[in-house]
This record gives sequence, structure tokens and C-alpha cells, in this order.
Amino acid sequence: MRLDIDDMMQWGGIRAFARLAGEMRFNFYGDQIEVKFESRVGEPWESWLRLKYAMADYWTGEEVEIDDKIFLATTQPLGGLRWWFVCPHLNRRVRKLYLPLGGRHFWSRRAYRLAYASQRETKYDRALRRARNLRLRLGSDPADDEYPDKPPRMRWATYNRLMDRLVAADGVANELAARLLGPVLINRPAMSAFGQTGH
Repeated sequence: MRLDIDDMMQWGGIRAFARLAGEMRFNFYGDQIEVKFESRVGEPWESWLRLKYAMADYWTGEEVEIDDKIFLATTQPLGGLRWWFVCPHLNRRVRKLYLPLGGRHFWSRRAYRLAYASQRETKYDRALRRARNLRLRLGSDPADDEYPDKPPRMRWATYNRLMDRLVAADGVANELAARLLGPVLINRPAMSAFGQTGH
């Protein structure tokens, strides 16, 4: 589950110089969680979001009641005031707070040590993703094994640059696949046409 301060300000859960209350519903790994909220936005040092909800503890299954107050902070970039959550665990300004499986409180990504999808990727995954994205840019089907022709309005210099990158990404993916699958293919027993292992 995720709370985004920009989303909350957009739909009116948090509004400058207002005190509001309401309820949010989240799907949480198959369960519905109702979160009662109260927000108070005044001066930065007295602005907060209060969250009250009940949930089953991941480890024991017992119901736990949560009542958290999350402070809000501001910065003033060019063009006006910007509001932030202050992570209750790390006391750092963040745009989003998370409640992952096994957690009880809305904390920042860093507090929960949540990795971005790209940080969990292997070199092989990254090479495949790069190749898929390049095929899309070249107007081709990402699952296609053949190299695409130059799209009608694309400059030759752009096409050649993207093709060089695509060939390089495919090369890395193929090399890594060969390393990963090589031992599997080498150690697999030979099969006859009738499905019996060779002797």
C-alpha cells in the first residue's frame, strides 16, 4: 500500500490551511483495510496527517490497532510551496509512504529497505529490458527476434545508433543466457525419439 502526498492534495485529503477528516479504503494483499484520516495543515511546524486503522499482524494473525501521526513539511522551490510527508521512522522528507506486507506503519521506501524493480534485476533482465525498449522505439514488437527495418520518419543516424544499442543489448543477453543455460544443457541426459534416456 502506498500514500502519495500529491495524490492526497489532489483529491482533497490534505488541503492548505484546513483541517479535514475522512476515510480511505485500500486493498491489502487480499484484505480490505479502512484507514480513517485526519489532516491539519497550517504552519509547517503544526501540520500533520493522522492515520487510524486496524489490521491483522503478519506474524501472529492478531488484530492490531494503529494510530499514527505523520508530520508534514514544506519546501519553497521556484513556483510556490511544496508539501512533504516526514517519514516517522527516519525523520526525512518524502513524497510517498509505504505499508508493505509484514509492516504495520506507513514509512518511507528507505525505512523499509524496499528496492525499486530495476534494483532487483539481474544483468540478464536488464539486457532483455533494454532490448525490448529499443525494439519499441524502433516500432517493432518487443517479443520479435528479428531486427526491425528503419521506421519511415526516423533519421538514418538515429536508426543506426538505436540498432547499435539493440545489437549490443541482444549480445549481452545471449552471452548471459548461454552462461546460465550452458551447464543445464551440458548436464541434461540425451533423450531418444521415444523419450528414453540414452546410455
